[in-house]
Amino acid sequence: MTQLAILTDTSQAGETYNTAYGTSAPINTLKFVDETALICSPTNADPRATIQALKDLGTTHLWLCESVGSLSPLLEVGDWVVADDYIDGTRGHHSTYFSDKAGGYVQQVPAFDTASREALISNPLPLTPSPLRREGGRLFKRGVYVCVSNTRLETPAEATFWSRAGGHVVGRYLSPYLTLARELEMQVAVLAHVIRDGGHGGESVVFETYAAIVKQAWATQKV
Repeated sequence: MTQLAILTDTSQAGETYNTAYGTSAPINTLKFVDETALICSPTNADPRATIQALKDLGTTHLWLCESVGSLSPLLEVGDWVVADDYIDGTRGHHSTYFSDKAGGYVQQVPAFDTASREALISNPLPLTPSPLRREGGRLFKRGVYVCVSNTRLETPAEATFWSRAGGHVVGRYLSPYLTLARELEMQVAVLAHVIRDGGHGGESVVFETYAAIVKQAWATQKV
């Protein structure tokens, strides 16, 4: 049995769960036509607790839906990116379950679940009008996501640095959440929505912006 969970960057209500790593972030339930998905957002809770709670609830797939900044001159506000690789620029957080064990590693080739990416890429809904601009945003089928500290946005100098390093979009929540999910054998993917230029401020869009895309892509992925 498959179970989809969504991690998004706008606050979500829900129930918290106790784990060996503490109390999880609130986890809510999304009503799909014939099934349900789980949804949560990052909080001050230990990321290991949140991902462990999702695993305990049966999660097999974790998709990140996040508002991001552009690091590429090819990307415009309103565009969508289904990332195919990432750079982890974070530090100082609980980033692995392996510290509690004898060690281990997770293969990162490919960086994301191929079937999940294909489902998101083949979905036509990202080409519908974006709330950020009148015409529909373009869908980019590949891109390198750069993750910075989840406590702040990147500085202009950091945006320039990561752009030169090969990044296309910059966000805050891929690591450690998706990397932890990989350790627990979940299938992960990213649907990123460009809302600003890198090194500039911006307000995240609500999850409803992604909802129709996710529902149709999940139905496609499950076929």
